[in-house]
Amino acid sequence: MKKEEKIFIGIDLGGRHKNTTGVCILKEKNGKINFLKEYCNNCRDIRGENIFKIIDPFLKETKVVAIDAPLTQGKGKGKMRLYEKFLSTKVFRQGKVSPLPPALMLSLCRFARDVVNNFEKRGFVLDINLIETFPTFVQKTLRKDFILSLLKEKTLCKSENQRSALICAIVAYLHLHFQTRYLGYKDGFLFLPAMRFWKKQWRQKFLKAWKEKPYLKYRYLVTNLFEY
Repeated sequence: MKKEEKIFIGIDLGGRHKNTTGVCILKEKNGKINFLKEYCNNCRDIRGENIFKIIDPFLKETKVVAIDAPLTQGKGKGKMRLYEKFLSTKVFRQGKVSPLPPALMLSLCRFARDVVNNFEKRGFVLDINLIETFPTFVQKTLRKDFILSLLKEKTLCKSENQRSALICAIVAYLHLHFQTRYLGYKDGFLFLPAMRFWKKQWRQKFLKAWKEKPYLKYRYLVTNLFEY
């Protein structure tokens, strides 16, 4: 691998022992991003326990890793984090972009925290170059064809898990270039593409939901999504 290449990894985390995890590895060279062919040519859904067998050879050049999974845990009933509660309000439920409650995927949540620990042992720092994202929300809210417009070649993804991992990898790329924003609290932060890349109707929906959120319930929730 050439030194001038920067690597970005996206992971759609699935079960520890099931072939439900998607991994996407992108490279940036001379301001353009594309698939890492030596991985992409044999890309397939893998067991979660095999993630590091796949990505370890690329981690030295990896700038950011973005994962679709609960990387932290909330407190109280249901273990929901503050941003998850906000994204579960009516406008997001109707738009089918609400996150799945952690209580419904306890084994995945435990596995995700193990994955975080393994990344931290390899020098990655949560919320810095190891981030959580939500590809369902990203795909729904971004302007049409924005993701594909960033790639030099068309997507070769064969499964839904791989397509979600591709979106995660794109968010990782945007994060390095200061084109992501956060939503969350000390119980966990979600990173999304900057709002200038969103569809107009979703910018309006989010702004309306933010203005109308109950103050006492969400007074600690913070975001810089409105910073262009």
